[in-house]
Amino acid sequence: MSSKESDLRQKAWLAHHQGLLGNAEELYRQLLTKGSIEAKIDCRDAINLGALLRSQGRLKEARAHYHHYLKIFPQEVSLRLNGINALFELEDHIEAKGWIDQGIQSHPGNIDLRLAQAKNLRCLKHINEARQVLEQLIQNDQNRLGVWLDLGLICHQQQDWSAALSAFERATKLDPEDPRSYANRITVLQEKGDFLTAQNLIRTLPNQIATNNLVQGAKAGLLIKQQKFEEAEALLTSLCINQPDNPINWLNRAACLRSMKIMGRCTWVLKQGLRWNPGHADLEQSLGQSLAEMGKHKQAMELLQRSAGPIEQLTDTYLMNLQFLGAGYHLISSTERQKMSLLWEGRKKKEGVGDLWGDVIHEDPNKRALKVGYLSADFANHPVGRFILPIIESHDRRRVEVWGLNCTVKEDELSTKIKNKCNHWLNIRFGTDLEIARLISDLKLDILVELGGFTGNSRIGICIHRPAPIQLSYLGFYAPTYLQSIDGWIGDQDLFDGLQGIDKQQNLLKVSGGYMAFKPEVEPKLRERVANKYFQFGCFNHSRKLTQETIDLFCKVLEATPEAQLVLKSISFVEEAEQDRIRDLFEDNGLANERLVILPWVEGWLNHVSLYQQVDVALDPLPYGGATTTCEALMMGVPVLTIAGEGMVGRLSASILMNGGFKEWVCQSESELIKKAIKLSKQGPRNLKERQKVREILHQSPLSDAKRLTNELEEIYYSLTKRHVSKEIVI
Repeated sequence: MSSKESDLRQKAWLAHHQGLLGNAEELYRQLLTKGSIEAKIDCRDAINLGALLRSQGRLKEARAHYHHYLKIFPQEVSLRLNGINALFELEDHIEAKGWIDQGIQSHPGNIDLRLAQAKNLRCLKHINEARQVLEQLIQNDQNRLGVWLDLGLICHQQQDWSAALSAFERATKLDPEDPRSYANRITVLQEKGDFLTAQNLIRTLPNQIATNNLVQGAKAGLLIKQQKFEEAEALLTSLCINQPDNPINWLNRAACLRSMKIMGRCTWVLKQGLRWNPGHADLEQSLGQSLAEMGKHKQAMELLQRSAGPIEQLTDTYLMNLQFLGAGYHLISSTERQKMSLLWEGRKKKEGVGDLWGDVIHEDPNKRALKVGYLSADFANHPVGRFILPIIESHDRRRVEVWGLNCTVKEDELSTKIKNKCNHWLNIRFGTDLEIARLISDLKLDILVELGGFTGNSRIGICIHRPAPIQLSYLGFYAPTYLQSIDGWIGDQDLFDGLQGIDKQQNLLKVSGGYMAFKPEVEPKLRERVANKYFQFGCFNHSRKLTQETIDLFCKVLEATPEAQLVLKSISFVEEAEQDRIRDLFEDNGLANERLVILPWVEGWLNHVSLYQQVDVALDPLPYGGATTTCEALMMGVPVLTIAGEGMVGRLSASILMNGGFKEWVCQSESELIKKAIKLSKQGPRNLKERQKVREILHQSPLSDAKRLTNELEEIYYSLTKRHVSKEIVI
């Protein structure tokens, strides 16, 4: 090597070190073009130029660069590893596999290549193979920190908590000053629900470890699991400043804000996170959810579909996001949603061993009470929790033995009431779907009723492993799941009348008197209407349901009733920015600001429903109607006008009104609803006597008869069980 070449290389390194990347790149290229054969090129220059390209995000150029120089230096492991890392950054794990395999063929004992192999296998979803590679490395060398850390991550991904903790604890012993093992231990402990041990670990950490960003991020995750959102958000705000290129901090910060219903700020945080981490799929998915919460459904769907990846590879979370928004606002066809479900179910089935219910011996159900399990993440102060409690209370224990299969994230007083009304209670929040399915199969259930469908925190994936011989969907999701492992969908004729296409082909199990029962534990005393010179229409549904279609309809009603006002209330109105957004939407649609009344969020259910004293007639949103809000309005003596729309989601209020004794308030068109709104407004504000009459009709209706509903459900359960036992149907 000449002194001139050496000087040139020193200048390149110095420029690189000083951040003069353009100058450094020019010098590296000069060095690499001095000759065309290996003897005249130094591999270090190829490595450094590749690193420079990667540091600038020029990943496609970096790939081409490594591809070229690996042909010249096929035995250089450092160059190969740098190239593999570039492919990881491009998420091109197929080509990475080829480069890794070629390297291992030449250097079978190289640990770094084996670690890259394990990482790539994990990214390709070959988790078991990745674990085998790492366990084999440990047999040869038990003192390699990186191997234990990677093994812990894979065990964590498999939700093998004990093995993950053991691996991270071993990593801690190898290097007590490495914060990664501590952060990972905290994360595993909080995910397995061992909050106390995680807190004790944090408490005992030396200051230089405890203040590390990774450990602080793990601490924030623990606070989120403990529902301490304000404290977590404050910590994550600091982390986002310190580590803006860490997408997890932005995601968790947004999750805190979403839980606190501060959606405008949540959206801003996610957009900031994407500025630092452009194209990050999880951030884009979270932003899509946030936009949906703010009523920007089409924009949200475009983002969700773009970032979800191929339909054949949808993760659990991405599938649920698409199904929930796609069904709720008719943004994805039922044919496409069915395809998503079946592909997802097929992949999940491969993780199991077939139908688990067949591994146990069931006693003759004709000689005992049926064992019925209700599976839910919403056994709490949530619409599902409030609607399922009267059913569980009303079950005839001579006929039905009730199991509560609970994966609720935030339990409360209602959770305790539901638990106390069940014969048995099993917490299944933590563990893989297959692990929980095995636990449930050991219960020897006759019927498993899942109450979540494709909603947040749902564990519907458990059903794919068939822990029970008969599995049904009910109550919590407003569309079919399309899963072959779900044998029936419980509803009623009024709900199912709106089904189209393949949705009609599902196994529809119809409850004749309405598929829900409304039985609040306490009913507020009805009072005279709040004094106001205006007739007041109202809608207390979440603001995400205020679609343009809904706003158009409500404004037409107000245009036809010039002496009326519109009263809106939403839990999202805790944020003034959301109130302003809604005001702007209605003003842009022609409604004068003084005719719109926005009620802020209030603490407590009784305070919430008492605000119906300000409303004379409630208007149902489109296309996603109300259910709880419709029942609450009727309980407070307020008529509800709805258009019977398409699908279950468009007919929730129609079903409630038909079975609550108020079919005259169910409309078939926009014009019919406007005519009825005009007629009701001409009758003037609803007085106390009129409100009491509505409540009396409600009390006397099938909608208020939980025993009626429970008896009908029991008949469905017994009929299906009888047919299953007698082999009249194959389930």
